[in-house]
Amino acid sequence: MSMHVPAVPAEVRVDTVAHNGVVDQSNEAELVAAMREERSRKRLRQTVRDMLLSMLVVTGVVALLVLPWNRGNPDPVRAIDPAPVVQGARTAETWPVLAPRGLSAQWRCTSARISTASDGEDVVHLGYVTPSAAYIGVEQSATRAVSFVHEQSLGGLHEGTVEIAGQTWTRLATPDRRSLLRAESGVTYVVTGSAAWPEIEAFTKALVAG
Repeated sequence: MSMHVPAVPAEVRVDTVAHNGVVDQSNEAELVAAMREERSRKRLRQTVRDMLLSMLVVTGVVALLVLPWNRGNPDPVRAIDPAPVVQGARTAETWPVLAPRGLSAQWRCTSARISTASDGEDVVHLGYVTPSAAYIGVEQSATRAVSFVHEQSLGGLHEGTVEIAGQTWTRLATPDRRSLLRAESGVTYVVTGSAAWPEIEAFTKALVAG
């Protein structure tokens, strides 16, 4: 015996299919949206990671460029001990050889030598870098060469006198050079350099014989 199934009206079937279709499309849209959001998050994470890596690379390059310059600039001044030259000159010469005494460590001797003037007399030279990084030297000799003072002072012109440690010194000056001159018992002493007058006079005050 067969059972008779009543027919479903066409409009009902269409509505049901349409309803089911909408549900399926809605689920698919949500899935696509979720996938797109996940891809966006991955791209964002990738972008942040790439930025961090780039920053690390740039930082490393900058460090390599900067570190060699942060090791400290070497001091270009090569200081020497003038004692051997001073002692040798005081032994060899019959006149008082001057040398500074009591200067601070900021005064650094960079040259010391005994040379010869145009008339064959010895010239004792001591050169120093001052605390202000200027230059001062003392040139001393028993030479009778009239050109000695002119050469050592670079043609300095007379600018009066100054009393230093009870002795009278003559000031000589050019735009770039200042000098103090004193002659005593046939010996000429010239303190000269690029330093300003206060350092020139401080150095001269420190000069002693023996």
